[in-house]
Amino acid sequence: MENQPNSTSSSNQKESTPQGSSVNANLSNIPRTLLNKEWRARQIYELNTGITVWEDLWRRSGVTEREIELRFKEYFDKWKFEIFEKVPTGVTLSEVETKPIQWLWRRRIPLGKITLLDGDPGMGKSLLAITIAACASTGRPMPDGKLNWQGNIIFIAPEDGAEDTIKPRMEAAGGDPSRVFLLNTVLCIDEKNRSTYERPFSLSRDLKDLEMEINRTYAILVIIDPLTALLGRNIDSSRDQDVREVFTPLAQVAERTGCAILVIRHLSKRGSDNMLYRGAGSIGIIAAARTGLLVAQDPDDEQKRVFATIKSNLSKMAPNLSFQIVENERGVPYIQWLGENHHTNSTLLHPGTNLSFERQEILGALKDATGPLDTKEISELTGLKYASLRSILFRMQEAKEIVRLYRGKYTSPNHPSITLRSTLTRG
Repeated sequence: MENQPNSTSSSNQKESTPQGSSVNANLSNIPRTLLNKEWRARQIYELNTGITVWEDLWRRSGVTEREIELRFKEYFDKWKFEIFEKVPTGVTLSEVETKPIQWLWRRRIPLGKITLLDGDPGMGKSLLAITIAACASTGRPMPDGKLNWQGNIIFIAPEDGAEDTIKPRMEAAGGDPSRVFLLNTVLCIDEKNRSTYERPFSLSRDLKDLEMEINRTYAILVIIDPLTALLGRNIDSSRDQDVREVFTPLAQVAERTGCAILVIRHLSKRGSDNMLYRGAGSIGIIAAARTGLLVAQDPDDEQKRVFATIKSNLSKMAPNLSFQIVENERGVPYIQWLGENHHTNSTLLHPGTNLSFERQEILGALKDATGPLDTKEISELTGLKYASLRSILFRMQEAKEIVRLYRGKYTSPNHPSITLRSTLTRG
């Protein structure tokens, strides 16, 4: 075939073929320790460079795009064999350098790995992530007193405003905003209109941009919040194959850069006694993470949260911690840590089993009422603050402990007013 990239046809052509003159180098003189992934990476780089050269030559010669694609498929196996003819395709374990696990937060967030943080809406997952980032940005100890690295952080959080949410909360947590970089969009080119534009970041399309930004900023932590908004429009989070197509290369980015990647995900509504199956999407998501974390409501106290470890492939489980969300003088929320929590993880799956004082008061007021009550009326009867009451009512409704009828009116299950309303409707 004309213009065939044959590395053996002539010395001139051999220098311009994708594999170049390195193919015929005397590999026996190369120390065994050099025949590792760094050496392989260099050969792959040279091959890719050569491919670019040949693609340009073929295109200038009038070869169609389809023909170029077919030529590359035809010659790829030959090129690969010539490059790795005298070198094992894989790497022997003896050549691997033994390294200890490095932790951003010991036994909770490893460096160079993916960590998953699960929790229901309103539990404070994003605020917790900002708190962790604040510690990393200043190098101060983590909430349990463990020593911490100091470095830069990348936030990919398209659902939270940088001006009114992320920055105020970072400052309230004592973080250094100058060490935080936002990567919510990527720069693209419109080839048809010869112009550039920005589009939302996507894990399925933009991992090269993420790795480039990690290397540019020397980031030690990337926060992805929330996962469902950033997977990409063609990725089905419930399909294991789709999920692994994103998380496998994401894990490789973490390993190459040594950066910790913290992914935030909502819990699903499906019930399960195994916490690993409670997260939204495929089981492949938690399978790809080396550590799994959970934020849940304290079964004994409506106002407290439990920060638990539900999966750990790299160490024994870290003890659970308690915290509550408070506000500073400007009304910006931050986390107040309360020490270790001794609830077992199994009890966090069923927070309604032991009703808190607040829930008991609400249920008592609804049961004693002659009809449904709105939030203001419940607040007056129970003495609970209106702002916190709204979130409690929402969670009680989700847990089916109360019933929301119409126009913000609530009542208890099986209340006479429900039976009466049903009778009048049928009549």
